[in-house]
Amino acid sequence: MQFTDPPTPCFLPLVVLLTAALVLPRASYASDHAYLLYRQWQSYDWQGDTPAADDASRVQRGLGWRRRAPAGSFGLDYDYQALRIRTGDPAHNGHLHRATFGGDWHHGPYRVEARAGLAGTSNMFKDQAFHREVLNGRVAAFRALNEGSRLSLGVGGDHRFGSFRWLPRVRWALKNTRGHWLIDLPVRLRWQGPGNRWEFRVERMGDRWATLDKAQATKSTLYLREWRTELTYRIRPGDERWPAVILGIGASIDTRVRYRDFEEGTLDTRLGDALFGSIRLSW
Repeated sequence: MQFTDPPTPCFLPLVVLLTAALVLPRASYASDHAYLLYRQWQSYDWQGDTPAADDASRVQRGLGWRRRAPAGSFGLDYDYQALRIRTGDPAHNGHLHRATFGGDWHHGPYRVEARAGLAGTSNMFKDQAFHREVLNGRVAAFRALNEGSRLSLGVGGDHRFGSFRWLPRVRWALKNTRGHWLIDLPVRLRWQGPGNRWEFRVERMGDRWATLDKAQATKSTLYLREWRTELTYRIRPGDERWPAVILGIGASIDTRVRYRDFEEGTLDTRLGDALFGSIRLSW
């Protein structure tokens, strides 16, 4: 695999922190699981007076594997999104692929979350015509206020709000008979019910994909970001022969996409809000 440009500077701290996290002392792994995911949104409406044929459709498929242990987790994830923007002349084909690895580790009062990988359009992988923006990732580091404290302070860097940026983070977690609560400001709020049957989350989602036009002459990027809320229910727990089945319903709110258009230049467009449904199989 060859890159036509040097790695982006923001990617280097991620590599260092991910490497450091991998060598943290940890106990033997406790459990493995794999999953398949399918998620589909209703069509997004463009703002203003545009014909229905110009609506943007979106679907996501994913799979992955995760290994969990008392000291953290590690996993591999792949997802494909078809984001079909049927207006203008986008400098990309709308087929977005992303493959990442990483996880979370905690040791004493410290906690590290890190992921790194590749994200780009399908023609980039098919023709192996990569440019530097295909390298992607996110990282966050926390320190508890004191030993045993539920409250941690930290900093995280990612593309959730557009271009890569570092933001302060405040993390609070609690597990009791009513479930598991997690508040990670400003990016996530999650509740898991007893027995992990129900889960509700509100999360800031956002990432960057490297793009390449059909002629392989225009190298650019696509940023997709949104607030996503979802309620899921595990309708069967799963066993040695059959997977667990988790159904979800949710909404993407204030969905925005920034991309290159040959006629209009760089556009930062609000797609709006859309409901979605999801199904997840977990072994």
